[in-house]
Amino acid sequence: MSWELQALGAVSSVLLMLPLAMKWKLPKLPAFAGITAATLAAALPFFWIYPLCQTNRGLAVAVLGQMALALTLALSLMMVRFWRDPERVPPEKNGVVLSAADGKVLYTRNVDEGSTPLVTKGGRDYLLRELTGTSLLASAAYVIGVEMTFLDVHVTRCPIAGQVKSQKRIEGKFISLRTAEAPFVNERLTTIIENASLTVAVAQVASRLVRRVESYLRVGETVSAGQRLGMIRFGSLVAVVLPKRKDVKIEVKAGDRVKAGVSVLARYEVNDGRREH
Repeated sequence: MSWELQALGAVSSVLLMLPLAMKWKLPKLPAFAGITAATLAAALPFFWIYPLCQTNRGLAVAVLGQMALALTLALSLMMVRFWRDPERVPPEKNGVVLSAADGKVLYTRNVDEGSTPLVTKGGRDYLLRELTGTSLLASAAYVIGVEMTFLDVHVTRCPIAGQVKSQKRIEGKFISLRTAEAPFVNERLTTIIENASLTVAVAQVASRLVRRVESYLRVGETVSAGQRLGMIRFGSLVAVVLPKRKDVKIEVKAGDRVKAGVSVLARYEVNDGRREH
């Protein structure tokens, strides 16, 4: 009887966690592996617990306890992955724009001169107004958006070497990132980095669960490509804005998986005699 109840608890645990994994858009293989490991680990102690239950009510409570333990273990595994901060070795190449975040490329957008929207939906543009007056609004631009899930590393990194020209934090309302207005209503921290050849902006956008977007940099600091830039807590969106020029070539497309400080988002021409830092 105990193994049948263990199986019931295990199946119920999986049926509880799979919809959550889908809602949070977790990568399928890591999510399934984590759910399976948590479910099996939670079932083991109940091999001894179920025989001790003498009533139907006791057995029902035990099944619920097994489900709760499986969920707790799965969330613990997710938090272990979330708090990772692995060392990264950026490619030893000049003229590359590295990903600022781990995750999936949501879009690569062309932006008309004079405006820099992250999202255009329903015919409406939502602007990063903190870029007003910068060279990124002086001409057309590219915007590359990367979505992070709970299982991705949440430490962001500098896409290019150069100097931190500005940082601006925008207080927000923390609504769902699925809402069209989210990238321009939610809290965000936008950092502009410039070298002799290129200027890029990195917008770290919070989800509604997040209450803090951290920066590890200060204005005027000289940074290396792939250096840690900051961190967002839990699922978030990071966008890289760069000028649309003939020498700038986008290397990714929507759906690609990228790693911060390692994956190349774009390539550009380095000015002769004026190397990057």
